[in-house]
Amino acid sequence: MPRIGCGQGENWRSNKLEHNHAKLPCPPARRKPTLNQGIGYDTHSTFLAGVFALNIPTLQAWLIRYSKNKPFLWLLATLFVSFYPPLADAHAGPAKRQSAPRPENLPESEVIAKDAFQLLVGPKPDFKATPQSKNASEIIQPESALAWSQLISGSTLDDEIKTAMPRLKKIVATKTFFESHIGDAIDEFQLLAIYFGIISAYDKAEDVRSSWKKNAIGYRERFERSAYHCDREGGSSFAAATIAVGELENLIRGEAGNFKNDDEQFQWSQLCERSLLMRRLKLADERLTSGTSSEELFSNSTDQLVHTAEIVACFGELLVQPEFVDWDDSDYKIYAEKMKKHALEVRTAINEGNYDNARTAAKAINQSCSTCHADYR
Repeated sequence: MPRIGCGQGENWRSNKLEHNHAKLPCPPARRKPTLNQGIGYDTHSTFLAGVFALNIPTLQAWLIRYSKNKPFLWLLATLFVSFYPPLADAHAGPAKRQSAPRPENLPESEVIAKDAFQLLVGPKPDFKATPQSKNASEIIQPESALAWSQLISGSTLDDEIKTAMPRLKKIVATKTFFESHIGDAIDEFQLLAIYFGIISAYDKAEDVRSSWKKNAIGYRERFERSAYHCDREGGSSFAAATIAVGELENLIRGEAGNFKNDDEQFQWSQLCERSLLMRRLKLADERLTSGTSSEELFSNSTDQLVHTAEIVACFGELLVQPEFVDWDDSDYKIYAEKMKKHALEVRTAINEGNYDNARTAAKAINQSCSTCHADYR
């Protein structure tokens, strides 16, 4: 029976080569390379794959394997691994960064200065200081020299609080109407908090109701909390809002509450946002413009115009109180100061019966507002 020699995918079969193993040809996988053949394909490809993969663990295993069978290849691969730059760097570890040259060792140059601070001109800037106004000719005091009584009278504060009462009663008439006008309720409560804040700091106690002055801080906090609950709880704050409106009604009737007034420092900006002050100022500006559009209208509405002018002057002071938006901007302060100044000029002109001056000052307020909005919107 013939012997079958098994090679790489080939069957060797011959009737003449039955028992003579010495004469059997060497299978292809076992043939030894001749001098002309050089390195076999399989060995050569393994060598190239190991070298160019640049995988150090693989190369080390490869070198150990071939150092026993192929001394020449082992020597060649060892030299390659030792002197090939990426592998040499990998064995050497991370490169150390060179230290920066010292200034005294820098070469003389017109481009590179040894000391950069010598190139600076002028005094060192103070970044903590309030930015200076772009209008150098305009000078404004950092704080108003006017007391609240010089900006707004006690009767104007009294009227503002009283006129809020019917609007609030309408808002809390039904829960459905309250839920659809929750924003109006927030505005009314916040304005009340502002007015009672002014009363608590009012410098002429005899010009405001004594019971209001005594409990001003308590009512300021009460209406501030009412606005907060309306804002956070929405329609669920209907009952609390109704109670607050009832307390305001009792106050106006002369039945003041008994609050514990803790004279704590507070910021005006915590009572409302600037946008509410701006909406109230816009309404006042429109009333001043319409009320001074003709001499007849001016003569028939002097009391209302004085009231409106004092609101403008008062809110002009509030706009630059700490932590309101742009409160510490120099140019913004100039606009607010101008608006306050022109509002007081309107009041003076009305008290003197001078229509032309009142109209001129009212136009100046409108112009100041328009210019400010153009710069800060």
